[in-house]
Amino acid sequence: MIVDRLGRRFRNLRVSLTAACNYACNYCVPDGKRLMKAKYELPATEMLKAVTLLQQAAGIDKIRITGGEPLVTPKFDDFLLGVMQLPLKDVSLTTNGQLLLKKQDVIKASGISRINVSLDTLNPVKFKQIARSGDLETVLAGIDAMLDMGLRVKINMVPLRNQNMAEVLPLLDYCLERDIELRFIELMRMGHLLTGNGFQTDFLSMEGLLDIISEKYEFARTDAPHDSTAVRFRIPDKGVFGIIANESEPFCRACTRLRLSSDGNLYGCLSNSNHRYIGDLLDLPPHVALPRIQNILVDALADKKLAFQGEVTVMKLIGG
Repeated sequence: MIVDRLGRRFRNLRVSLTAACNYACNYCVPDGKRLMKAKYELPATEMLKAVTLLQQAAGIDKIRITGGEPLVTPKFDDFLLGVMQLPLKDVSLTTNGQLLLKKQDVIKASGISRINVSLDTLNPVKFKQIARSGDLETVLAGIDAMLDMGLRVKINMVPLRNQNMAEVLPLLDYCLERDIELRFIELMRMGHLLTGNGFQTDFLSMEGLLDIISEKYEFARTDAPHDSTAVRFRIPDKGVFGIIANESEPFCRACTRLRLSSDGNLYGCLSNSNHRYIGDLLDLPPHVALPRIQNILVDALADKKLAFQGEVTVMKLIGG
């Protein structure tokens, strides 16, 4: 087992199927241009090999499929169906939801039971301003379809002080009415937000969020798994919400996450742009590939920080 001095190890793997995205959210990209796929991206068969080797090398038991936007790539179907056949404790999917209706058949056939949908507002005008693409009604219809199929749905919202702060309570109401857990994700100093005043202008802290929610609801902090990214709160007789308080209450000291980018690079930490290519190891015999990957994982684990410091890397490119 590969463990550092804080007892951290890699258990959760986030797989970015593609760097491409059909949105251009203003907290992700500064210029309104959609992220495109990398010059070379691993095919589904190679990504499944990588997952299998990382599972054997590090004891990975949880996978989250991410992007970019994973549903835009043609390899989504094959990867999802393939990864669901691996001996993993948990497989989940994060998507912006725009293509859920088109992909609902393969999602149902795969047997996946958990999905996170990124949604920052229920206001169609604000939706266009933030996402700079897409259609709100299509996303909401996709969420309804997932619920009808029996999937456990969570919604991820990035609260922005000057853009969607008024949407905090309406979106929480929407989720509580549907037994959906809403996750508020504090704005992160990634990519273009690492420098300039954009981060400070729009950052809304956990304390600020809780002040807004307390205007309508009483709540109490509740338990969460040791390596959870979210601080969770329960509203009596209503439901649960969480806050990924990356700035206010960093979870770095308990982080178990490893990221595999679509072009075959491993990232051990969001606060560190160090990455290591494993694409050239995937066709080697396992007895040759595994020791090399384990050595890479030792270095990747050493990249982890004690607290989030921000990074120039665009989070969407590495399976944020």
